[in-house]
Amino acid sequence: MALRRLLYHGALYGFTAALSRFLNWALTPLYAHRLSIEDFGRLSELYSWMVFGLIAAGAGMETAYFRFRQREGDFWRFLGLTMSVGMGLAGLCALLVPWVAGPLGYAHQPELLWLTIAIWTVDAWGNFALAHLRAIGRPLAYMTIHLTHIGLFLALNIYGVGLKGYGLTFILSANLFTSSLRWVLGLWLAPPFAALRAGAWQEVGVPLRYGLLLAGMGLIGATNDVLDRILLARHNLHETALYSAAYKVAMALALFVQAYRQAGEPLLLGTHRAEIPFYRRSWLLYHAVSLGGVFLLSLWAEPLVSTTWGGILPAPLFPAAYHEALAVVPILLWANLLMGSLIQASIWYKLSTLPTTGVWITALGSLITWVGNLYGIPRWGYPACAWTTLLAYASMVGLSLSLGWRKWAQAFPLFPLVPLVGLALLALLGNGLSLGPKVLLSLVGLTGFALYGYLYLRGSAILPSA
Repeated sequence: MALRRLLYHGALYGFTAALSRFLNWALTPLYAHRLSIEDFGRLSELYSWMVFGLIAAGAGMETAYFRFRQREGDFWRFLGLTMSVGMGLAGLCALLVPWVAGPLGYAHQPELLWLTIAIWTVDAWGNFALAHLRAIGRPLAYMTIHLTHIGLFLALNIYGVGLKGYGLTFILSANLFTSSLRWVLGLWLAPPFAALRAGAWQEVGVPLRYGLLLAGMGLIGATNDVLDRILLARHNLHETALYSAAYKVAMALALFVQAYRQAGEPLLLGTHRAEIPFYRRSWLLYHAVSLGGVFLLSLWAEPLVSTTWGGILPAPLFPAAYHEALAVVPILLWANLLMGSLIQASIWYKLSTLPTTGVWITALGSLITWVGNLYGIPRWGYPACAWTTLLAYASMVGLSLSLGWRKWAQAFPLFPLVPLVGLALLALLGNGLSLGPKVLLSLVGLTGFALYGYLYLRGSAILPSA
């Protein structure tokens, strides 16, 4: 039942994530065609800063809420913590804007930085409001609110950027408006407000410390996702735009990773915590699906975004100036796969009340990211960013697994994944193939993944019941 619930909720969250990310992704060709390459690179940089701000403003309260939630009234207590941290951080950053705008290259557009700060603050509050729906198992309500937010943002961009030719200020303003609406809708479905009982705020110490530690880990870990674009923007905005376009293409696999995280965390950390058979099954299921995604996307990413689909489109999804960056998409796909591997490989230390081990594991990835990008960007440009991201995630997953096996030896098996990895690597043979052989190779790979699913995922000897 638990695995079926994970599959059902994962399908709903996956559909939500896939559709919302697709709608957001659909804006990327619009931005690429309507904005200058430099403005596209600048927009990528601002959204990279937003990742750091969102993690800091959220203070780890989503995961802390899953871990320590006991009664409905806890929602308002945790929301109060989230809002207090967010407002404090926003106020401090807003005061610093006049001093940092010049060094960051926004001396003539400081409003872009203020809008960025406002967006990450409201997004943190909205994420927590929707976390309650995940915690109580209401994926349909979550899906409705999230898709309303994304659909409205898409419509505003089509009108403002596509029809009117507005630029960065309009894009960020539209984002702030739709994020505020999402937060309001999330609060509308929150549990009824109840006055906090006496001494309730004295109980926040453990979850706050837990959340802040996870937020610290998240900030360190975010360097693996976005630091490369921030450092690359300081080096060359043109290359930042190219790399960001390739990153957007590879993000197609991150749709599944996000769905897996949203559906899996409440079960892995809560309902079925420390159930090794369930962990084993979900580990193998995740990798079976994600390695299949790596295989297909590695084969088809370049032709899908660089052609006109047989004349259906008036122009390729991405202008020709961006096509050279598609060579790094397979590298980024493997990095995204490992990002999902780390979600479950880190469960063993997240179940403790003070997961300090995770700080050191995340710090290793951050160190690799800093060193790899600072050394590689001036020498090789954006390809160094892609290889560094892959190396950082591989190191974190390897260290987390080696330590986790001491606690749960059977939870994260690797040997059953060897055939899947071999199948995914077949995509490397597809470089330069014409349409017919590429289709044939795709069918061979998909047949192999289907056979694996029959022999392993449904085999009771390999996958014990949850």
